[in-house]
Amino acid sequence: MTKVFYSLLLAGAVLLCGCDKQTRLNTEQIAALSQKLVAIQQIQSHAFFYHTNTLFLLLLVDNKIESELQVAAAEREADKALAYAYHTNETDLLRLGISQIQDALAGQENRLMTNLIAETSRTVADQNEAVLEQMKALAPDADETARRTRFVADVAQLKLDVAQIKAHFGLTNSPNVGP
Repeated sequence: MTKVFYSLLLAGAVLLCGCDKQTRLNTEQIAALSQKLVAIQQIQSHAFFYHTNTLFLLLLVDNKIESELQVAAAEREADKALAYAYHTNETDLLRLGISQIQDALAGQENRLMTNLIAETSRTVADQNEAVLEQMKALAPDADETARRTRFVADVAQLKLDVAQIKAHFGLTNSPNVGP
């Protein structure tokens, strides 16, 4: 039994020695793989950190661009509103100015018409007075009226005398009958 015991012990020792070598090799390989795994994890960690930072920076840039675009859009809307208000006010001022000019022209037209009517009335009155004076100057005086009356009476007397002469000689107004 001792032999068997020693043989078993020897086999166990051989086995353990051989296993120990294999275990050491496996342990070294596992350690090397662990180191490589740690190195890979560090590289991935750096890459992940880099990509995470890059994505974060991209998100920040995107947010900044979006906010600047919103600000620009708001400024454009404000500028449009100011331009609209400016042009609306300008149009209203033009309409007001045109209205005032039309009122001024209407007032000036009324004043011109009033002046024209007044001047025409004054001129007509002056002309009426001049015409009346000329008519008075051309009107016959009492001597002229008496002379005209005598002339009319003389013409009437002559007509009567001619009629009496015709009657006395028997002349008529009948046409002459030819031979």
